[in-house]
Amino acid sequence: MILIYFDESGINYSARDGLFNDGPFLIMGAMCVYEDVYWSMERLFCQLIDDYFGINNWLKQEIHATDIWFGNALSKNLKVDKRREFFDEFLQLCGKFGLPYVFSFNLKYTKQDIKEKNLNMLRTASCLLISLEHNLAEMHQTGVLIADASNGSEQLQTKDIVIIDIQNKSLSPAQALLKQFYEMTSWRTTKTNRDSFTIKPKYPTEVRSAYLIDRVHFLPSNDSLFLKMCDIITFIIQRALVHDYLLVANKSRIIQDKIPFTKSGLAMIKNKIYPSCYELKEDDVMFYQDVGDGEGFLIDFPPEDYAKIKDHYNQMQETS
Repeated sequence: MILIYFDESGINYSARDGLFNDGPFLIMGAMCVYEDVYWSMERLFCQLIDDYFGINNWLKQEIHATDIWFGNALSKNLKVDKRREFFDEFLQLCGKFGLPYVFSFNLKYTKQDIKEKNLNMLRTASCLLISLEHNLAEMHQTGVLIADASNGSEQLQTKDIVIIDIQNKSLSPAQALLKQFYEMTSWRTTKTNRDSFTIKPKYPTEVRSAYLIDRVHFLPSNDSLFLKMCDIITFIIQRALVHDYLLVANKSRIIQDKIPFTKSGLAMIKNKIYPSCYELKEDDVMFYQDVGDGEGFLIDFPPEDYAKIKDHYNQMQETS
């Protein structure tokens, strides 16, 4: 069995100077942990955070990537180069154990209403789950999905999520994830909702999950080292995607000093990164095969995506 830890980034739609504060993409990511490396990974991560931050008891400490990078709390006495070194060494640790990181990303737009934002969230969740299903199938493994129980998400009931009104109520990432999870797995338990999809699949068989088990499990992030690890790698992915977006949109806005890792650090895991996005024209999930072989850290966007990214950037400048 694979333990799959979930995190998200880019859910804030506030903008400044023609860019979203937390990046142009809505991102959902999942860190896949093999049972047989769980304990060794946990012990080495404990050693890593003790080496850099002097943490003797992680249950009493908040470990968030944003705070570490911006010098809050744990890292306030560390210089920027030392913080970047921490992120690089963390990537080395993930590379050492060959942990797959599966993520989906979709552009955000300032003029989206509640329903459009919800659909974007649901598409992103759908892409992630479909990509996870493909990876689990390739490994011939079942997987259990574990997410942060923030904002009362541990109280979420599937029956309430199924009937939620996406036109008038903003979905949280947890709600979007659970709704798409139900739609992918309900075929196993009920005939009435077998083909009831909010995001209509191009190929229904592809989205019927055979490897994700049970339901989404929620627990407080402070009680799970692996949720903290997933927070760190999702933060790194988000920063890498901002860089790759600006390579296309406006290269002059890239500030190397604001990147919390090095390309050589990220190279340790690039063969275990699996990105996907939702292509509206195709009404289907698109998988990116080549990760960071050119100037991009993660995505060397194909020429057909240039116009879309540049148009998105220009819209941001007009509305800022």
